[in-house]
Amino acid sequence: MPTIGLIGLGNAGRPIAERIVAKGYSLAVYDLNPGAVERLARRGAHRANSAREAVRDITLTVLPSSAEVRQAVFGEYGALSAINSSVTFIDLSGTDPDCARDVENRLGEKQAAFVGGTIHASGAPAVVIPNGQFTIAVGGKRETIDRVIGFLKNLAQTIICLPEPWMPKAFKIAVIMYSTANNIATAEICSWLTAQGADPKLFLKLLQTTGSQASASRLEEFMKRNNNDGGALSNSYKDLRQALKVAAELEIPMPLLSMANQIQEMGRARGFARLNSPAAMGKLYEIITGRDLSDATLNAEKSLPENREPRVVYLDD
Repeated sequence: MPTIGLIGLGNAGRPIAERIVAKGYSLAVYDLNPGAVERLARRGAHRANSAREAVRDITLTVLPSSAEVRQAVFGEYGALSAINSSVTFIDLSGTDPDCARDVENRLGEKQAAFVGGTIHASGAPAVVIPNGQFTIAVGGKRETIDRVIGFLKNLAQTIICLPEPWMPKAFKIAVIMYSTANNIATAEICSWLTAQGADPKLFLKLLQTTGSQASASRLEEFMKRNNNDGGALSNSYKDLRQALKVAAELEIPMPLLSMANQIQEMGRARGFARLNSPAAMGKLYEIITGRDLSDATLNAEKSLPENREPRVVYLDD
């Protein structure tokens, strides 16, 4: 059984670390917060005093953004100084495609294997990750992924495999681009209907009855916003900023995304950064339209995926 190192014990990193320990792996952990490291040590993990000390056979980073990953890998006492050809490095952080390419190139100089990845948790990470009821998308050489697939199957319910390490990062940002635009459009639609005295719940029933399932799902997701599952506005804002940065470098105009970014700026300015994106947009549109959107809510909780055997899906076949 390979030894595991994990750098980053935040909202996703902590439950992932707990699951790794529960599966019987030898785990070393590092975080800038000593209290987070101590809590995992009480569960059986080994304390590391730096990212470099956390490097093991399989080493993971689960950090908020590219800035933290670059510091943890390339900085003083960073993981790169301890990595050699026997290490497989997996980045599950909220990084951008360029960061994944940089990490891959620097690790390649040491003949170390690299897998870029993203976490897709439908619900609160503290609930779904400890139970393994989430998906990991990974990218890299087929032989590299196959080398760590047994470990990944002990973490997640579904592992989606892509041919390049940067692809999961790009696709995760694309998912956020879709959901952000949908949340804003749905908030506007509900405000427009409410202003005319129409019940948005009746609109949902109409969509479900007419078979417009894609639109119904988007509306239902917005209406379940008060359970505060899902990613915070601060995270989707970060991802949109990354998308716009890439677009500027590629000289691709993105007027819709630019407008969505400005609307998210308004939500952050109102103090909604820690709310999930649908909840933040709902509250923001109540302010800017002067309409109460409480009728456009559902009390139903999100359903968790059923427990089943882990599956692996290769999308490059």
